[in-house]
Amino acid sequence: MKKLYITLFSFFLLTTSSLAQVQNQTVTDCNSLTKDMYSVLTTGKVLVVASKGFDCSICKSKAPGLQSWAASHKLSIEVWGAMTYTYNSNTPNCSNVNSWKSSYGWNDIFTFVDANRTWYGAGTPQYFVYDPADSTLAYQGFSESTARTTAQNLSNPSIGIQEVKISQKTFFISQSDGYLQLHNLPSEPVDVQIFDLTGKVVKSQKVSVNGDIMRVSITNFKSGLYLVKVKGSGRFEKVKKFTVQ
Repeated sequence: MKKLYITLFSFFLLTTSSLAQVQNQTVTDCNSLTKDMYSVLTTGKVLVVASKGFDCSICKSKAPGLQSWAASHKLSIEVWGAMTYTYNSNTPNCSNVNSWKSSYGWNDIFTFVDANRTWYGAGTPQYFVYDPADSTLAYQGFSESTARTTAQNLSNPSIGIQEVKISQKTFFISQSDGYLQLHNLPSEPVDVQIFDLTGKVVKSQKVSVNGDIMRVSITNFKSGLYLVKVKGSGRFEKVKKFTVQ
């Protein structure tokens, strides 16, 4: 199933090249638990990755607060701790990780050694916020408060199955009685394509939009995760994911 998710989201990223593209990353903690970014995002949770240095005093001072925040938002936000050294290139080990978790109570943060310094960037502490609505990087920077605010604004327990309406001008999708409903479309012809987990086109149609809502029948679709791509004749192009129960 993991392979299928990766295939789907690899295709998803290719179809949204105008957005900040995210490559899937698979990591394993010191208890041999393996996770990958796409699998987290498909649950609808916002993913926050905090790059922390064992020898970074600011990282240490902020560690308890990050744990408290992660615990209070764990139903809608998942927090990862990507551990490294800030001031040397040595690779930390599980003894370092276990000591850190014990010292700061990181029971709600998935903590692992960032051996390849994937999230190290220009230093620590640094924060990365990934949006489950389109699997893009919503924030990258050194401000924990901005990362928290961004993640909280993005979090919604229903996202990833049915997009929520943010404003009258925001494109979103919903499902009702065997139909996928496309809301707030532009007044121009649009191409609609729906893809299954393997990237195969399972439905394709071109329509002229009358009003800002269009319904697409998904009555005969098998249960599973799908992508819908809507492209207008102008600059309008959106990709959303949805599930069929």
